[in-house]
Amino acid sequence: MADINEMIFRSSDGRFRVVMSPAAITQMTCACSEAGRKETGGILIGRIEDGGANATVLEATPKPKDSGFGWFWFKRGTKGLRQILDQRWAVGQHYLGEWHFHPGGSPEPSGPDYEAMEKISADPRYQLPEPILVIMGGSPPSSWLLSVTVSPRGEPPQRLLRQ
Repeated sequence: MADINEMIFRSSDGRFRVVMSPAAITQMTCACSEAGRKETGGILIGRIEDGGANATVLEATPKPKDSGFGWFWFKRGTKGLRQILDQRWAVGQHYLGEWHFHPGGSPEPSGPDYEAMEKISADPRYQLPEPILVIMGGSPPSSWLLSVTVSPRGEPPQRLLRQ
């Protein structure tokens, strides 16, 4: 796999900025390669600054063992996530949102993707009013694209543009 560089995404109005670390991108491309033609995904972990306006994604977890998945669907499980999040919290990292894979397809979010993120932003248990959704499309590790969307609570989702 070729070296992967940091990727920066911004909202068109400059309100949100998301930095995808090389480690997180590599974790996603590896998980997607392993999944083949089936969907997969996990959670995003990293740092939030400036009241949520800037986020750095440091880690993209693999799918939890209790996840459901198929050719055109993915339902993230929860097994093992509490322990991971507790460990990351201890070093100042937080749950930032979700990621998943559209095998051989576009990284465009679907209606259900947007609905899931709207529910996360409205759910006080997540303590995240602006969750991030990252979708990888294509055929990793050789050919892939990412989309990054922020879903502010009570507002339409904002697709971020790569800088």
